[in-house]
Amino acid sequence: MVKILDRYFFLPEGKVLVKGVRYSILADLEKKELYRLNASAIHIIELGEKGYKLDEAMKLQEPKNPNILRFIEELGNKGLICFSSEPKPETFPDIPRVGLDFIWLEVTTGCNLHCPHCYVDAGTKRVVDPPKEEIFGWLDQGAALGCKKVQFTGGECTMRKDIESLIRYAKTRGFDFIEVMTNCTFITEPRARFFAKNNINVATSLYSYRPATHDAITGVPGSFAKTIQGIHLLLAHEVPVRCDIIAMSHNEEDLDGTIRFLKEMGIYRRPPIPIRPTGRGVETKHWSRKCEFQSIRTTHEDFPVNREVYELSLCWNNCWAGLIAITTDGNVLPCIFARGQVAGNVRTQPLSDIINSSMQEFWRLTKDHVEICRDCEYRYFCHDCRPWAYGYSGNLYAKSPRCTYDPYTGIWGTAEGVLHLDSIDRFS
Repeated sequence: MVKILDRYFFLPEGKVLVKGVRYSILADLEKKELYRLNASAIHIIELGEKGYKLDEAMKLQEPKNPNILRFIEELGNKGLICFSSEPKPETFPDIPRVGLDFIWLEVTTGCNLHCPHCYVDAGTKRVVDPPKEEIFGWLDQGAALGCKKVQFTGGECTMRKDIESLIRYAKTRGFDFIEVMTNCTFITEPRARFFAKNNINVATSLYSYRPATHDAITGVPGSFAKTIQGIHLLLAHEVPVRCDIIAMSHNEEDLDGTIRFLKEMGIYRRPPIPIRPTGRGVETKHWSRKCEFQSIRTTHEDFPVNREVYELSLCWNNCWAGLIAITTDGNVLPCIFARGQVAGNVRTQPLSDIINSSMQEFWRLTKDHVEICRDCEYRYFCHDCRPWAYGYSGNLYAKSPRCTYDPYTGIWGTAEGVLHLDSIDRFS
């Protein structure tokens, strides 16, 4: 014990302290573990980080704690504190550089289905689709910025007769990941072959394993059969297919059965996703109470504690940094669901100017800027979805309603206590 009293003590590589308004956490980025600390623990560690030796820090500790030496020894035994005869070398976090990584390219607002949750409010009454040559120009500008990933979406993008020309052009511009978001009702044998030949990925949605439920949601009888037929054609040609299940009041009793159905088909799928509160999805009568409550965080246990998430979250929004969406009218958004956040318009500004100016404000919107979250000790390990927060509140800087944690008390609440679907005050 005497040996460590005259030593410098500090956090070793891969261990970081994140302060909150009431508690702080010591994160082990290598072992992916979190330790919550009280005020005396925080203070003694901060003194060590400032360059005090342990005996000096013991005299300065506030508030006084007779067990602090034992605590420091325990941290040392766990490898969370190191002791040295030399002060801590000066280090700087390795903040990742973020450039344009992915583009959602909205090529139509037209759609043959009439889903009640559509975030674009797509349908038969569509605006004029951008001409092919204009989309080529958008792809040119994205490629010039080093982007290699694009998703063609809509509306239903396969309704465009020139969708294959758009895909071919994207390939000539160096896009090596190309995904088509489609309801699969227009997938034919020739199109499946085209997708396979050009290494195209497909994203789709299925709302139920029961045809009647799926068709009731799409508003089009027979759409289930066409979607399943399209998926089978794609799988037969070994086209990678991922499928989302959007949970809503219409299908919440079918979710488990739909998961099993897709698993048997051999399709990659995520857990069911609640309706995004944008477009037609703002209507709360369509929301699934069951899935909404399951999607709300009521514990810290599933935080992704790793170096990549931490370093990204220090200076960047860990969800939409590096991403943009370009709508049919040329608006550039930080996310396909962020319909109210427009960084610029490619019809009036070069994409590079938008990315290097106003888009940076969105990409750099970290939890340090978000109300309440800025005071939370978990903020650099928590996934952030600003469109969710904005969709519920109309405030881009509001805490997400999908989190029940109160950093001012250190207490986690219940899902039922944070979200009341019947009493949400919609904004205009």
